[in-house]
Amino acid sequence: MSHNEPVAWKTLSSNRVFGNRWVGVVVDEVELPDGKRYEYTRIEPAGVGVGVIGFNAAGELLLEREYRHGVGEVVWQIPGGLAAPGEALQTAGLRELQEETGYAPARVDDDTVTYLGVVWDNPGFGVACSHIYRVRGLEAVAATDHDHGEFVSFHWVTPDWLKAAVRTGEIKDRVVVAAVAYLLLRGEL
Repeated sequence: MSHNEPVAWKTLSSNRVFGNRWVGVVVDEVELPDGKRYEYTRIEPAGVGVGVIGFNAAGELLLEREYRHGVGEVVWQIPGGLAAPGEALQTAGLRELQEETGYAPARVDDDTVTYLGVVWDNPGFGVACSHIYRVRGLEAVAATDHDHGEFVSFHWVTPDWLKAAVRTGEIKDRVVVAAVAYLLLRGEL
């Protein structure tokens, strides 16, 4: 049996049909590998996503609970958000961590802050991605500073609880699941 590898589609035109501070919607006219034309809708992100999975001195992990209107549920997630234009991703992750939870590492160095990797949010819709960091030694350092639409609570959980919550599907957030996978692969969870 022969397997032909997929090839890139040719973009013939792009038309931005909607945009706000969070997202843009673009409709592309593309030519498929067989020569047929196809209309494809993409989502353009407002920025690059960052997420931080953090540990305290007791080895517990800091998670958040937040209502997400897109799925109509309160979900488990890790602190994170979008990097500002020109902002270093690690800096953005630590900023989001502190703004959302009031926690930060006691010091920032290669032992306490580690880049784990990146995941595409949904490659079928566009190039949005989230870069994930692991942080150790979290301490309370400041009051929270939530955005207007953020109503977040935070919780310390054990590694066993986190693994079980991912395994049973209680946690479905792609960034949390990816963070758990990265930590498992590194032997840190």
